[in-house]
Amino acid sequence: MADEIELEPLAPQEAIDAFRRKGHAITFSWQDMERDEHSRDFTVAKVASLDILADIRAAMDAAIAEGTTLREFERQLTPLLQEKGWWGRDVMTDPLTGEAREVQLGSPRRLQIIYDTNLRMSYAAGRWERIEGVAAARPWLRYVAILDDRTRDQHRDWHNTVLRWDDPWWDQHAPPNGWNCRCTVQQLGDRDLERMGLSPSSPPSSPPRTWVNNRTGEVRQVPGGVDPGFDYNVGRANMAHMLDVATGKLDLTDDDLARATIQAMVAGRSFSSFLRSPGTGAGHPVATGAVRVGGTRPTVVLPAETVRRQAADGTLPQAADWMRVQAMIDAGQASAQGNVRHITLEGEPYVMEVERGEDGRIKVTSLRRVGS
Repeated sequence: MADEIELEPLAPQEAIDAFRRKGHAITFSWQDMERDEHSRDFTVAKVASLDILADIRAAMDAAIAEGTTLREFERQLTPLLQEKGWWGRDVMTDPLTGEAREVQLGSPRRLQIIYDTNLRMSYAAGRWERIEGVAAARPWLRYVAILDDRTRDQHRDWHNTVLRWDDPWWDQHAPPNGWNCRCTVQQLGDRDLERMGLSPSSPPSSPPRTWVNNRTGEVRQVPGGVDPGFDYNVGRANMAHMLDVATGKLDLTDDDLARATIQAMVAGRSFSSFLRSPGTGAGHPVATGAVRVGGTRPTVVLPAETVRRQAADGTLPQAADWMRVQAMIDAGQASAQGNVRHITLEGEPYVMEVERGEDGRIKVTSLRRVGS
């Protein structure tokens, strides 16, 4: 049962914030939303009313923030959902096919799944934010499985796997790794490994399987031992969502305040983490635009794909170089689409390539020191 969850009595603030940042989405099937979309929106499949969705969300918020048990969650929601008609089996029209189908609405089993999944994913998102915050001092993550008769064989095999926090294996294997998965990670430093008699591992391998989303037609390879829909790092997706929200606010912020905020962001630990593990999302702010468009001044972003590409070919600049992008923008060196400019700042020659995206923001597609 989900009320046996082995978690802290009260969620860390990061987990609460991760849940509260979400919007709402109406879906018919769990397959209607992609993996990282769950970091942006709260949904319950086959809830067609925002009113009912808001009721379930409010109860889930209390469960995360106040430590409400599954029993209390069910006691609060069951009569409310029954009164509003979202209970038992009913006929609904699938908006994708137009077909009338008999479906399961509210039930004790469904409430348990809603409670368990949202609680674990929120904790995982909050935990990852903490992981990146102290990764310099404690760079190792240990995979921890609950070793009982309910544990998946694959997850049992991964128990005590020790990898760096930025190892690509965590992109698809950071727990939870499936419905009712109770696995978690423990963050460790070098001395912790020595004290516990552990040593770094090689990334475990398990044959992937082909999975077809029969709602969207998407075909992808899902790692063995991971349920479809859980094959992503919810913490990194949550942090990408945080960046996207922050970037939208910066578009509307006073010029001087936006500059100061972005410079502080680029100088901080979160940007260093982004350079090592860019994740998903629109990118990280690195400067403010030189020209306002209407009431906004589009923020200049460093896309994740730029980081991955330049890291792969060994040309990714350090954070100190990205601090200089604002000066390049202010000098008028990157204001039109498709710019490739040669810029010298304080005697250092650079080549910066930018493009303007459909959202109006300038994206840095390459930044290199000449001769490096």
